[in-house]
Amino acid sequence: MKRFIVLLTLISVIAILTACSSEPSLVLTDKKVDIVKDKAKTGSMILQQGEKAGKEIVPTSLYYTFYIKNEGTKNVGDEAKGKGLSVKIEPNESLVATSNEIMGFNIFDSSDYDDKGMELGYSYIGTIESNKTGEFIIYYNLGYEEESEEVRLAPSKEQLEKLKNNALEATLIVRLGDEEIARFDLGE
Repeated sequence: MKRFIVLLTLISVIAILTACSSEPSLVLTDKKVDIVKDKAKTGSMILQQGEKAGKEIVPTSLYYTFYIKNEGTKNVGDEAKGKGLSVKIEPNESLVATSNEIMGFNIFDSSDYDDKGMELGYSYIGTIESNKTGEFIIYYNLGYEEESEEVRLAPSKEQLEKLKNNALEATLIVRLGDEEIARFDLGE
């Protein structure tokens, strides 16, 4: 009976260790947030209507860069199997309130962009290899400095600064395909 209990305990410990070691070991090593107006980072648009038709304009954007290191012994992500890595920002209540105050809507909810003539962008990484760091980018277009019927005017410099100062009041969610695999509190 003692052998059976010892064997059962040993099998349980091995099962627990195996389950724990299969979890990805991702660490947020750096985070940056800025307000940018840079065609190379966020693209541009050509106005189609009015006296400014044909003019190229560049959006002002809230621009996040995250560096996530895989400290595990296995690669995380497999694009060939449709299980690449992506990130999403989940704002806390104060960041949502700041966004609503400045923009008139929650910029972190992609469905709110539908009728605003605005867009957001993000990078997608298929895999982070063992002991390597992946770079993820998310940006939210806030408007343009050009006044036009086609586009929204960007907030004032003071409003942009307020949004930037509150931009890390959120959680970063890392997904593998459709599965959430890590969360990082950006306010820390």
